Amino acid sequence: GARPFVIPLSARDALSVKMLYSSRGSSNEDGGGGGSGSFDTQTSLWKRSNFGTLEHFLSKTLTASSKVKTKLLNPIGVSEGILIDCQNEIEQRQTELEVDVMTLRLLTSQTDAWEKEQAEVIEKCQSDVRDAIINRSEMASKVLHELSVFDQWKMGMGMGGDTFDRAWESAGRRGRSTRTTSKAQDGNSDENTLGNEML
Repeated sequence: GARPFVIPLSARDALSVKMLYSSRGSSNEDGGGGGSGSFDTQTSLWKRSNFGTLEHFLSKTLTASSKVKTKLLNPIGVSEGILIDCQNEIEQRQTELEVDVMTLRLLTSQTDAWEKEQAEVIEKCQSDVRDAIINRSEMASKVLHELSVFDQWKMGMGMGGDTFDRAWESAGRRGRSTRTTSKAQDGNSDENTLGNEML
């Protein structure tokens, strides 16, 4: 293939020339005028930077279409680089958002399970309180039915506290006995059912 054309450049010298030229231009505007030494320095630096050779080479070798293509490709390339950076940033944020979504789903699931558990605990407590109130009301009703009219009259006059306490304790013992008998019967019924199934 064709051998590349190498042109050594000095960007520092070219920048120095540009800075000297700008300072010389500002001095001329202020009325100071630039000396021949400054101009000689600019010329020497410009030749040493070799940018003049590069500009001459580009003007001779590049056609009009190549110049247009070069001018267009530079901003297009910059735009492509910016778009690629934006796409990478979007993909990174999408990954982070997916992790956040998974975390929120896990928290929602745990919150639902805790809410269900608490609802079961509250329902059990309400059931226990309701059963206790029903049992107490039934015991109080039984005690009042067992007391005689005279005992109820004394209680109404504030003198039958001992009689009511004895009747309440008696009803409590009978209630516990009834519950124990009921549980024993339920257990025997379960055993009979199991025995019948085995037969």
